Parts: sequence; structure tokens; C-alpha cells
Amino acid sequence: MTKTSPAYILIFMIILCTVFGTAISSVYYATLDMLKKNEKLHKNRIICQAFKLPVSGVSADAFQKAIDDNISYDQITYQGRPWDTFKQKDTGSIGFIFSGTGFWDRITGIMVLSPDLLKCMAIQFLDQKETPGLGARIEEEWFTDQFKGVPIAWDQPADKRIIIGPSPIPNAKNRVDAITGATQTSLALMKFLNSELESFRAARKEWQEKKIFEVPSPSWE
Repeated sequence: MTKTSPAYILIFMIILCTVFGTAISSVYYATLDMLKKNEKLHKNRIICQAFKLPVSGVSADAFQKAIDDNISYDQITYQGRPWDTFKQKDTGSIGFIFSGTGFWDRITGIMVLSPDLLKCMAIQFLDQKETPGLGARIEEEWFTDQFKGVPIAWDQPADKRIIIGPSPIPNAKNRVDAITGATQTSLALMKFLNSELESFRAARKEWQEKKIFEVPSPSWE
């Protein structure tokens, strides 16, 4: 078998792919535990930032303790979809994980609302892959700070609960500025964020009603 024969080239490529594929898989599985820990640390850091929790240190345990001490967690299901929800013990603020399609890819974050769901208290992003310097600026403080105290206009059409960019209503209080040069990311965020707000409110209402009418199981001594 010569080195230029199709059979030799095919066998060589198979061996090469096997060797490198095995090496890549080995590295992936060797670091899988570390990746999961880093992902959890990132999520906990964002939750603490959204709820403005006091954190005594920068370790993973410090962030976890801040959450355990100040936040209660529930996962509620609505129309087959699970919702990760958080409640701040002292203020009663409600947070939920939202997700939707941006201009390029999935955007995931956490929004914190007042106990009555009438105001947005904070918004932070867990993951996004928008264009650096443009759509990716949704993570910048100047943008997320705009959402603090913004009212949720439940009396407006479902796609106008929060407005990102120009508003047909002069001086609308439920409006924040869009990102210059990233109109499509801003519009996509507004579209799915309003949809998530609508679904979350319905999910929480259904969950609360179930809790009210839930009959506790008898306890037998």
C-alpha cells in the first residue's frame, strides 16, 4: 500500500481523527467537574449582583452562603416549562430566570421584580453571544442600571410592558434607551423580555393559586 493510495489516506485520516478525538474527549471529561463549578459560581455571582446581596469574600462558598442566607428558591412549572424563581427574604423581591433569542444567539439572564410585580428592580445577564462592542453591551452597567425602578406597564399591550428604544408614548416611564448601533439586539431583547414577563406572571399566579388550595397531607404519629 503506497502513501498516495486512497486506502492509505483513508486509514491515516481515521487514525488521526481517533487520536485527536480521544485527546479532546479526555480533556473535556477531565475538566467537566471544574466547568460545572465555574458555571455555578458565575450564576451565583450574577444572582448576588441582581439582588445586591452582601458577600463576605470572592470564593464560591461565599457567594453560595449569601444566597442561602438571603434567598429562597422555587422551581414552578407552567404549561410544561420549568421556571427558576427566587425570593429575597427581607424585601420580598421576586426574581426569575428569563431566556430568549437575541440577534445572533440565546440570551439568558435574571430579572428582579418588586413583590407586587409592578416594578423592575434589576436585570443582569447570565449568558449572551451578541456582537462584541455592539449587542454585547447589554451587559454593561449603564444599560442594566436603566431598568432599576422601571414600572412594568401591565395595562399596556403585552409587547409594550417594557420598551427598549423609542416609544410612541411621550415620556413613557416604562422605557429605557436602546444600544446605539445594536438595534436588532435591542428589539429582540424587548420582544422576548415582554413575552417572558407575561408568561412568568401567569406561571406565578397559577402556582400561588395551587398553594392556596393545596391540602396538607395528614401526619400520623
